[in-house]
Amino acid sequence: MTRRLFIAIDLPKSVCWRLSQLVADPPAGVRPVRPTQLHLTLHFLGDVEDDVCAALRDALAGVHGERFRLSIRGTGVFPPRGRPSVLWAGVDDSHDLIRLHTAIGEAVASCGLEIERRPYVPHVTIARFTPAVPRAWTTRFLSETSGLAIDDLPVERFHLYGSRRLDGATEHAIEATYALQATEA
Repeated sequence: MTRRLFIAIDLPKSVCWRLSQLVADPPAGVRPVRPTQLHLTLHFLGDVEDDVCAALRDALAGVHGERFRLSIRGTGVFPPRGRPSVLWAGVDDSHDLIRLHTAIGEAVASCGLEIERRPYVPHVTIARFTPAVPRAWTTRFLSETSGLAIDDLPVERFHLYGSRRLDGATEHAIEATYALQATEA
C-alpha cells in the first residue's frame, strides 16, 4: 500500500488568513487553497510504500537544525511563462531554509526515495488556476500584490504530511512532527 507524502513547514494561522484574503473574491477558474491547508513545502515525495514510511520517519528524526525566521515577499505564478496553473506567495532568500531543505533531502534520499531535481523555489501555493482564468486578472493581481511583505515568521518545526482526495478536494494531515533546536544565546 502507498501513501502520498510531502514534508512542509506550517505557517501561523494569522499568516494563513492574510494570504487567503488575497484571493477572497476570485474570478471563475481561480481555486483558492483553504487557509487550513496553506504550508511551505520542503519536499514533495509523491506515493511512498508503507514499508518505506517507518525508515523515512526515522531518517527525518535524525535531521538536526536550529529554529529560524523567514519572510514572505511578493507573489508569482507557475509556470512563469505561458498559461499559469499555480498562484503563489514567495519566500525571501534564507540560508537557514536552504540548509533545512538540503538536510531533509539527504534524509529522504537515504531511504531510497527520489528527490526533486529542479532548483528549490520556496513558495506558498495560495490558489490553483484552470485555463479559464483571465490573463488580465492575473496581471492585475500580481501587480497589486508585488509589495506583499510578511516578516519574522518563526520556524520551529517541520512535518511529514499525508494527503488524500476527499469530496473533490485535497486534504492534508500531519503524520509526524520534528522539532528544531532552540538557538543557543
